[in-house]
Amino acid sequence: MPEGVLTDAEKCGGSLVIDKSVKIIGFGAFWRSPPTQSALTAKLDGSKLAETYVYLEPPLTSITIPNSVTAIDDYAFSRTGLTSVTIPNSVSSIGDKAFSETPLTSITIADSVSSIGSFAFSQTRLTSIVIPNSVSTIGEYAFSETPLVSVTLPNSLKTIDEGLFSHTALTSIDMPNSVTSIGDFSFSETPLTSITISNSVISIGKYAFSQTELTTVVVPKSVKSIGDNAFAGSLLLKTISIPDELESLGEDVFDEDVLLSRIEYCGKAIEFPVAPVCPAEIKAKADAEAKIAADLKAKQDAEAKIAADKAAAEAKIAADKAAADLKAKHDAEAKIAADKAAAEAKIAADKAAADLKAKQEAAAKASATTKKTTITCVKGKLTKKVTAVKPVCPTGYKKK
Repeated sequence: MPEGVLTDAEKCGGSLVIDKSVKIIGFGAFWRSPPTQSALTAKLDGSKLAETYVYLEPPLTSITIPNSVTAIDDYAFSRTGLTSVTIPNSVSSIGDKAFSETPLTSITIADSVSSIGSFAFSQTRLTSIVIPNSVSTIGEYAFSETPLVSVTLPNSLKTIDEGLFSHTALTSIDMPNSVTSIGDFSFSETPLTSITISNSVISIGKYAFSQTELTTVVVPKSVKSIGDNAFAGSLLLKTISIPDELESLGEDVFDEDVLLSRIEYCGKAIEFPVAPVCPAEIKAKADAEAKIAADLKAKQDAEAKIAADKAAAEAKIAADKAAADLKAKHDAEAKIAADKAAAEAKIAADKAAADLKAKQEAAAKASATTKKTTITCVKGKLTKKVTAVKPVCPTGYKKK
């Protein structure tokens, strides 16, 4: 057995203080199995004799749980004689049937507890309970078959689980806005006369409010589905308001609701056993809301069109500017390229002209250096003509 786990204490009776070394009160630690001996006792009316069981050991009637305990396991105190218990602020969880089938009339739950197990307090004598906001989950049938008339639910609770308050004495309850689901049989067979279903609830389970004493019910707009027989057998139910947004209605939801004469519903998707009526004030409100919604949509559409037109105009301006900038860039690049080509062409032409001139000059020079001339040379009465590139008179002759 792990250290710090308390078990096998079912024979302990009277008052008990648990040692601080205990961290977990284990499975069925104080649970007493049905006794083997029996005795015959008369019913109060004296009509019949019925067999009942008698325990040989005295039951546990008082318990002090130390701050060392962090968990109370399943069946831990089931079938004991406890009438009052204080859960210390060290405990985080209370297991299934932990205090079931006890004469418990008072319990204080510390705000350290986050979960309460199924049937945890079923078949006790609790008439009221405050569940701290630290608790986020409560198991099915946790408070069923008790004389519970007052309960404070935590604002952290999301689901009212199956049969949670069935067969209790609840006549009304405040439902926190955290609840999104009301489970099957959750309030069935109770004297519930009024209920305000929070606007956070999305679904109502099967038989959830069956066999209650409700006379008028308003189902909020948030609810999308109502399960089979949800309000069946509620013999005093006369009026119920159903949201137009409802998507699913189960079978026999109002079975045996003999006084039901008015179902307020302005939608068209759901069929009811009684012809629904659309109250004038609800229709007027719905029409007003529809007009507001239509006007809002028209305004939003107009604003969207203005925004779209503006965006399109801005996009066109941006596109035109981009095109103009691109053309200007291309023109500038083309001019630069043309200027460069012209400059290169001029350089090439100048060079060609210079080359041609040089060639011509060279040719002229070459031509000038190879041209023959004729000179006349004389010697006394003698004359002689000499023709050469560089004519020179013969010896004894002088150039005339």
